[in-house]
Amino acid sequence: MTGRFISVFNIVKPYSIWKKHVLAFVVITTTPLIAQANPTGFGTFTRDTNTIAGSIASGTYRTAANATGKFKVTAGPSNGYNGSSVTVGGNGVEIKSDANTTTDKDKFTYTITITPDDITSLHTIKIGQTSYTTGGNSEIARQTLSFTRNTQINLPVQATVRENPDVGYFFGAMGDYFMGKKLAGNSFSSNNTLSRPQLRFDSSNGGDSGLYYYGITALNGSGNSSSFTPTTNANGQVSFASGQKRGTLPPTPTFTNILKETSTNPNNQNTYAALNTSTVIPNNGSYVSYGVENSKSNYVIAVRNAESVTLTYEGIMRGNSALEADVVGETYNEWISFGVESEPLYTFSGTVFNDNGGIDDNNANASTIGGMYNNADYFNGIFNTTEKGITGSTIRLVNDCANPTIEYASQTLTSTDANQIGKYQFNILPSTIGNRSSVCIIETRPNTSYPIRTSSEKKTVSLAASTYNYPSNDFGRVIDQNAALVLTKYQYVNNCPPTLDYTNISNTPADDPNTGFSTKSIDNIEPGRCIAYKIIATNRANLSINNFVLQDVLQEKNVNNAIVTSKLANPSYQASDYATDSVAIGDNGTVKTVSLILDPRTERSFYFNTKYGTTQSDTANTP
Repeated sequence: MTGRFISVFNIVKPYSIWKKHVLAFVVITTTPLIAQANPTGFGTFTRDTNTIAGSIASGTYRTAANATGKFKVTAGPSNGYNGSSVTVGGNGVEIKSDANTTTDKDKFTYTITITPDDITSLHTIKIGQTSYTTGGNSEIARQTLSFTRNTQINLPVQATVRENPDVGYFFGAMGDYFMGKKLAGNSFSSNNTLSRPQLRFDSSNGGDSGLYYYGITALNGSGNSSSFTPTTNANGQVSFASGQKRGTLPPTPTFTNILKETSTNPNNQNTYAALNTSTVIPNNGSYVSYGVENSKSNYVIAVRNAESVTLTYEGIMRGNSALEADVVGETYNEWISFGVESEPLYTFSGTVFNDNGGIDDNNANASTIGGMYNNADYFNGIFNTTEKGITGSTIRLVNDCANPTIEYASQTLTSTDANQIGKYQFNILPSTIGNRSSVCIIETRPNTSYPIRTSSEKKTVSLAASTYNYPSNDFGRVIDQNAALVLTKYQYVNNCPPTLDYTNISNTPADDPNTGFSTKSIDNIEPGRCIAYKIIATNRANLSINNFVLQDVLQEKNVNNAIVTSKLANPSYQASDYATDSVAIGDNGTVKTVSLILDPRTERSFYFNTKYGTTQSDTANTP
């Protein structure tokens, strides 16, 4: 509402129309729009040369913390206003709805939508009365707030009361129902200074406000604003003096009911309680703002992680200082302002992926060497463009990989959206992590699909000063058929000579096991002869296999259907390859190598000789 004279009630009726229009003109011309009102910190807004279609303003913004984004403001249904104007600059975007006094129940709706340029900051949409204009004032209004979440950030959207300080009420909007005071006897004082929080609980429940505008000195009676004694009728009720009706009286206007603080009809003594800071406003929830001059209003509603905020503003006061009619919600020029602030936000993201190098899992083969596995993307621990995410894993963000005592967040990957399968993202406020220099991301999987890892289950993420985005913390897995290691076992029947030139023994697919190393089965071997073995360990992956240990259990009679017992025999080959607890010459047991490293895309051969049992009977075997 534009500023109005509030203490002159003995004027002729035509003045009401003159007052509304002339004073609006005076306020605008004497209060430059470049002046900055309270509150501050709404960000710098720059308007597009060509406004986005369907909006009343669009452009870019930069927060005080230098986060940037785009904005647009759209107008919804309106009643009782003659259009709007928009001001942008160094303190947000301010919208003025222009007065239209031909209809009451005034109402407007505006929506601001923002698109942050990145996800390294949490953006908060702020709402205030004015961010530039210092002239004029607001009326008592119900404000209904709805909002949507910025889905780029994995945090909830929440609206809270950020600021709601004590401010002086404006008499032209509040009147003596709020600002009158009972004196001794039957006297009252008018327009008493009253400083209280502007934002209030909505006690109307969306219906009649039960709030009334009037001035005590407009009543029948005598005196002045410092001490006025109203006269009453036989029922003890006051009434407007002839020609002085400016507003609306409560339904039973006794001395008790003409002041809100004592009113019993309606029972208003405890209604519209002040909103405390940090009060949460639910989506589609409402609150009430009292009438305060623009230069004094300093409330802030903050909607954290919002993509859009829609505010519906509707006048709810019964009566008006400038109109004789019993109007409801008649306002004048009204303002609302939007801004954006930001705070740094840690973002940790990545993908759990099938590290198959693009090989169709249906074509995977655990024994194939070369061919489709001659593939630089296969089993390399890197999420390549040929690969896809997989569902089912759980990702946890914790304080430490070695001793995870604090879990900051967790996420189970269930999305079936082709663009989101396997992807995770954690958005964490720096205050949650504190002064740690690193955090840990852990990937686990409850089922048996994709059982083989191509990357560590834990990733330590070192935190650098002023760096908040940590992408590409990926975890690779493959199915059994795409395992990195391929073991190929060959056998060669021999007569247990004291020496064997293992590396020069023929080894071709067509070989018979009696003439060279072969993968073919052995038929009718005579007890007491030897079988030499060649095991080739092939690493077909693009990563090293660390801590590789080859183990081969020699057959033992009556175990796994074996009919004889085999024992390790001479000659040995590269004894240094074998562990100290590997089976000894002449014994049955497990052939076991030391821990080795198989480099990417390499193979290594291992040789040993065994003596086949001397008999196939049930008698004891000797080497």
